[in-house]
Amino acid sequence: MGRRGKIRAVVFDLDDTLVESTVDFAKFKTLVIERMVSRGEPVGKYRPEETIVAILDRYECSLNEMGASERTIKERLRELDEIMDAVEMEHVHETRPISGAADLLRTLRERGIRIGILTRGCEAYARKALRIGGMDALVDEVESRNSDTRAKPHPDAYLKLVSRLGVDREETIFVGDHPIDAQCARNAGVMFVAVRTGDVPDGDLEAAGSAAVFQDVGHMVEWFEKLLED
Repeated sequence: MGRRGKIRAVVFDLDDTLVESTVDFAKFKTLVIERMVSRGEPVGKYRPEETIVAILDRYECSLNEMGASERTIKERLRELDEIMDAVEMEHVHETRPISGAADLLRTLRERGIRIGILTRGCEAYARKALRIGGMDALVDEVESRNSDTRAKPHPDAYLKLVSRLGVDREETIFVGDHPIDAQCARNAGVMFVAVRTGDVPDGDLEAAGSAAVFQDVGHMVEWFEKLLED
């Protein structure tokens, strides 16, 4: 990680970081795999036990190896996006904020810190989840899943979001609940701070390179206040 400058923005993951996820990930992975098979991929090549990140990355590699055109690849990935979008929106109305999430965002905004959301969810889902959680007015920019920007753990979407926030990457911190978030931060060259509100053991979060691990975002207020005073 490069030398960190004064913090001017904080980027948050969404599901299980700021809101309790209502997405049926098993369902959308199953539907995505079924569509891949219908497009000619071998049965059993992809497993629902894999992360959606791994499934989509391997599928894109497979399309490239078969000589598919860039246009075809984008169309196929967009098709899968639409499947995931539909599943994400099924239960978004049941979204609930993580305890203390809005308080932390408000505290950061009061200190002039820009707030970004980086999620592999679709934009409609992210916006509605934030609105239901009472955080939409506290967020400056949202970078969601799309077919044109490589999503985390690739750094592309993070760096795009940072640019939209109007800061340098060295002036940001990424907060999330999963090793994929930590890997994204590492690839982008920024500090990563973890929360336990996902389903990942502390040891895995620490091994992934977390600078600190907190019970939830509501317990980060004091840490951020001290950090911003330094």
